[in-house]
Amino acid sequence: MKRATVFLGILVFLVGVVPSVAEASPADPGPYTWAEFETSLFDASRDRAMEVLVLFPQGEQGQGILSRPLIVFNHGFLLSAVGYRSYGEHLASHGFVVAMPTFPMTFLNVHHAKLAEDVRFVIDFLLEAAKDPSHALYDRIDPARLGVSGHSLGGKLSLLEAVTDDRIRAAAVLDPVDEGNPLWSDLVRYPSVAPERMPQLEFPLLVIGAELGSVLITFSPCAPEDENYQRFYEAANPPAIEVTQLDVGHGQYVDEGASKTPDPCAIGDVPSAWVRAASASYMTAFFLWTLADLQAADKWLDERLTADESAGKILVRRKDGE
Repeated sequence: MKRATVFLGILVFLVGVVPSVAEASPADPGPYTWAEFETSLFDASRDRAMEVLVLFPQGEQGQGILSRPLIVFNHGFLLSAVGYRSYGEHLASHGFVVAMPTFPMTFLNVHHAKLAEDVRFVIDFLLEAAKDPSHALYDRIDPARLGVSGHSLGGKLSLLEAVTDDRIRAAAVLDPVDEGNPLWSDLVRYPSVAPERMPQLEFPLLVIGAELGSVLITFSPCAPEDENYQRFYEAANPPAIEVTQLDVGHGQYVDEGASKTPDPCAIGDVPSAWVRAASASYMTAFFLWTLADLQAADKWLDERLTADESAGKILVRRKDGE
């Protein structure tokens, strides 16, 4: 871990109440209550500051749950962790520790390579915190079960970091976009992941994409076809699953009211609430299967994808592992 100074904010714990059931469907809230805190991190070696929202499962009566899988969820361009809180709550209720960073970026200052380093810094901090007897995360994270997720730019950052971070065991991304600045190329600032780096990733991958992401609304599509989710899937090693959500726009994955500006992307007729709920259920089942070793979750995901495809809601492509 790089030398860094870490400033911790005041821990604020809020307990979410979810149904207490022996086995919950990945589409429903899980059996665990969860707690949360927010903290400010500063990497002195790179002069980088970021905020992190962490949600972690409690016991069904409030007892701590030890050694759980960790998911780092990375937000989209110019958004924040607030825009994806519903995913964090859902995953935490199913027994995952979920970290949701808010990265330093502005419209004119976005450096994908540095942001991927920020993802690594957050992971390093969390794994160190889990070793500290005085920290709320003590003994709560299993370092051998680490996954990444994210939307749009956050999906790309998840995979860009995974290229050089062999601790990551699985990834589930929402409509990832590989594009840098549409006006000029800078492979140092905006390194390409698909197809160049995808063959280096040797873990299960779930790619969820919006059919309307490449539709032009403003001067550039939100998810240009030559940089969209399909390019990530096509260059991925097996096992990999691609889910295309039909008549869905790129911005419909963000929680209601999270963005302060109008959505510049095409918007489909499918309700955004369904897009978020379906995506969260697919991701939850995928991570329960790949990181928590629940084979029943693999079966559930297969049956749910088959049902949604038969209903005309999605299209599915699969690359099976050896």
